[in-house]
Amino acid sequence: MLQGGTTTFTSPLVVTRPQLILLVVVNAAFSICFVEADIASATDDFVGVLANTLAERGYGVDNGGGNRCSARKFQAIANAIDDVEDLELDVPVNIAFDTHQKKRFLLYINTSTSLTINFSQQVVRKIYFNQTINLSRSFKSDQGTVVLPCALRGQYDIFVQARQRGSIKIEAQAVHPQSSWPLLNRTHYISIRTQNRVRKRQMIVKWDKSKFDFHAVHYCLVVNTRQRQLNFCSAVNDYFMRAVRHLNVGASANCYPGSLMDYIWLKPPERTKKIDPRSINIICTGSHTQQLLRGVLPNHTYYLDVFGVHTRRQNLTFHIASMEVDFNRTHPVSLRANMLTMKKISGLHGVQVFSFKIPTGSFATIYNQSRASAMPTTALQLRYLILPCGGSEIDAKILRQRRVIGNISGIYRPTYIRLSEVQEGERYIVRFTPSNEDEMLRANKVGLAVTTNGIFKYLPELPENITVFELRTRCSLTTIAWYSSPDNRTMRYCIIVFNLPQRNRSSIDYTNYCLDFGKRVMQHPLFDSIKCVERTKSSSLETHTIFNLTPGETYIIYVTANLSEGKPLPYQSLRITMNHQCSYEILESREQPSYY
Repeated sequence: MLQGGTTTFTSPLVVTRPQLILLVVVNAAFSICFVEADIASATDDFVGVLANTLAERGYGVDNGGGNRCSARKFQAIANAIDDVEDLELDVPVNIAFDTHQKKRFLLYINTSTSLTINFSQQVVRKIYFNQTINLSRSFKSDQGTVVLPCALRGQYDIFVQARQRGSIKIEAQAVHPQSSWPLLNRTHYISIRTQNRVRKRQMIVKWDKSKFDFHAVHYCLVVNTRQRQLNFCSAVNDYFMRAVRHLNVGASANCYPGSLMDYIWLKPPERTKKIDPRSINIICTGSHTQQLLRGVLPNHTYYLDVFGVHTRRQNLTFHIASMEVDFNRTHPVSLRANMLTMKKISGLHGVQVFSFKIPTGSFATIYNQSRASAMPTTALQLRYLILPCGGSEIDAKILRQRRVIGNISGIYRPTYIRLSEVQEGERYIVRFTPSNEDEMLRANKVGLAVTTNGIFKYLPELPENITVFELRTRCSLTTIAWYSSPDNRTMRYCIIVFNLPQRNRSSIDYTNYCLDFGKRVMQHPLFDSIKCVERTKSSSLETHTIFNLTPGETYIIYVTANLSEGKPLPYQSLRITMNHQCSYEILESREQPSYY
């Protein structure tokens, strides 16, 4: 029966003193287990619902062999109240109450959504979901508003007892009270990064912290193989229905596993979580922004959605980021001879694999070229050029028939690798991985070229030392030097200058060997100037003076080796900062840069 000034219903059974003491001790013991839970309950003061026992409570069997759900309590309360009223969303109802009069309101929700129920006066109320689940345990007795961040689809029975005589206004709204938070309408760019461990059936998911109240926002990751989930309540409803079908063994059809939102949010974050690829998975990680997924099946597409939960705004949920991941084995990229191929190192800690099969007739081609040039015949050989695009350190393994024949570590600059005594028709695999954990985020791309002719037809040869030296710098000019290319073909060098911003970091702060150094380089937003000069054949060291630089500015200088036909290759970049004092120096130069 309803009692004035309380929010719970007393059982018709008599509770003895030893049983009451035991109940208090058990509740206290289980409450300690959830002190460190990272996400607040539905109303920030939930204590009585034990998340890890909800399913057992909903589907278990008590000592007497009966169902342990609260359906019998609901029936006892419903049978005692004859006055039943219908309640619709967004339609307020004004009902006259006598002192301690009790009424029952029925509310049907067809779609999972946020639910807010407002009472114009303080009343004693009890809310049941689908005639079984008591949701009132999460609410304070003196609250004039009841908030369910995600009300599942179904029937809600609201039992109300007035404390005094008068008219009471009751209104149910399908909206969260914090939905007008201004930051929700602002652009929120958050990236998700993944690493596929196909052999281990694992996937590592990482994302950036929310820029909106990052100190108060926790996170929930939704994983499924069907479609994107842009609404958290819809995802919870799908997850709930799957849980019902999974746990509903030997139980009545209207028995559900308690307050599912608390079941999801109160589970302590786990470093690893095994998922069910055939259904939707909701994993709340607290304030952590990383999750290791186990049980991921290959050859499936997974949809990842990250939601933010604002713990200081009544658990307001909002969508942060989405990503579609193909969980497949890495297929090798086929290489073409004398062509530079650039590919992304997939995933946060991913790999990239290249494959090249020596074509039949390669040795005959080399033999004919040697006879025509009166050069001695050389054995068939493979030559690789490796370009770590971001200047990061990567490791390379070369395999032939699944056996490692070459292992090179710590590649941070353009590197040549030669394989001798190779045979026609053989296939060679090159596998690239970041060298260490510090390089995992930087190693985003790698370039690879292969040839069987000893030299690359469309790529110039770089010297062993690709350092660009700073010889002298004055406030408006600088002189640089570099080693000449050992290539005997006609060649010229291009000196490209980028003006770095003073405060903000830029994408060219470090050497990028895969930057497009063709004519499109002048469209770069930080481009300053370019000048190309012919190679000096009489010297092993090239020098050049750059004019018209601004005092106090910082520049990145690239030197590229260019053939008459083909793709240029860069030396290591040089960063210089010009002097501020220029009192005795002429700032303008007669020389103007030439462009191509």
